[in-house]
Amino acid sequence: MANTYSWTINGLDTYPSIDSLSDVVYNIHWGLTATSDQTDSDGNTYTASAIGTQTVEDANPDSFTTFDNLTQADVEGWIEGSDLDIDSIKASLDKQIEDQITPISVTKSAPWLNLPTETSNLVK
Repeated sequence: MANTYSWTINGLDTYPSIDSLSDVVYNIHWGLTATSDQTDSDGNTYTASAIGTQTVEDANPDSFTTFDNLTQADVEGWIEGSDLDIDSIKASLDKQIEDQITPISVTKSAPWLNLPTETSNLVK
């Protein structure tokens, strides 16, 4: 099983102004999705997602990128360069996908709730 991972940036918390810099990002709202190379019997890929937030280091005026010029790659780089335990998150997502492919527990309806779909056998 091989999974691929993709980041989604859901929001950026900013300070409106700090040390003569504007719209300084200090916190990232992120999502990480794992997608398996395996599919279920209907052809759907197995996926699992996690969400969270991560604070970022104080802005460096010498290498500051203005808010309007930020790219997703910039923000992903901040996340990946932070102290966020990405390997642990990926391992958790991998386990969730593994459990989808080979469940260790399944919830079923109670047998008395499985009513016949045809009424021809019912007494009237």
